[in-house]
Amino acid sequence: MVRIKRACAVLAAGATLAGGLALLPTVAQAVESKNVQTKAATYTITFSDTGAGTEITRTTGTDGKLKLEDVPTPTVSTEMTQQNVTADGWVVDPIAPNQHKIDFATHVFTEDAKLYPHFVELVPTPTPIYNVTFISVNPADPDNLGAAEAEAIQTNDKRQLPHEPHVYNFDGYTFDGWFSDNGGSRYVPGGTYTADTIYKARYTKVTTPNEPNKPGQTAPVDNNTKQPAKDNKAPAKDPAKKDAKNNKNNNNLAKTGADATAPLAIAAGLCLAAGITLGLRRKLAL
Repeated sequence: MVRIKRACAVLAAGATLAGGLALLPTVAQAVESKNVQTKAATYTITFSDTGAGTEITRTTGTDGKLKLEDVPTPTVSTEMTQQNVTADGWVVDPIAPNQHKIDFATHVFTEDAKLYPHFVELVPTPTPIYNVTFISVNPADPDNLGAAEAEAIQTNDKRQLPHEPHVYNFDGYTFDGWFSDNGGSRYVPGGTYTADTIYKARYTKVTTPNEPNKPGQTAPVDNNTKQPAKDNKAPAKDPAKKDAKNNKNNNNLAKTGADATAPLAIAAGLCLAAGITLGLRRKLAL
């Protein structure tokens, strides 16, 4: 009796398995048909552009995806810009915290959907800080860099210096200005910087006027060489010699005047004698 029951159970199990195998093609065909219908579906995606106050609709492909070129850019209003707010994508629920933006390159829609802009607050980029260094070296000892004066000033949020550098003065020299270590451009107060910069001070040696003459000194002393300067003037003449020369000239002038008067007197006498002779001849002729 037990053997008969076992045989019946085996026969029933075999029949069930055979029936299941017979149904497999039908089930597979039904599943494939459903997948075909799913792949062939398209969906309408509505973009609620709140920044512009409009709605934009797009239709997915049969694969449930939107083309990247069909995805609109959210509008950022002037008010949002003033509040340092911008939109950088689209989300399904704009109210939900930690909402993730939709990656349209991989996202597959399975139904119609409405999307909203994803707003973020803009964080201002900090202004970089640069070091501007001013170096002053004693021009009388330019190789002694150990004694140089250096002042480093950091730029402010406008990339400018908050104050002017201190100028070091050295005896015997005048300050000509600050010049950059790279290219030698002159420092300009109020300028902006885009990199760390080094300036070096330039000086010019002072040339002082010559010292006045000292008693008994005919030529002034050159303060730069400490030697008597060359005197281009002729030496002073002796007054006694000058007076003697003047007296000699006066004597010569006097002598010349006397010699000139004698011939004039002789000529006048001859003229007078000739006139008398002519007068006598005329009287005798009468």
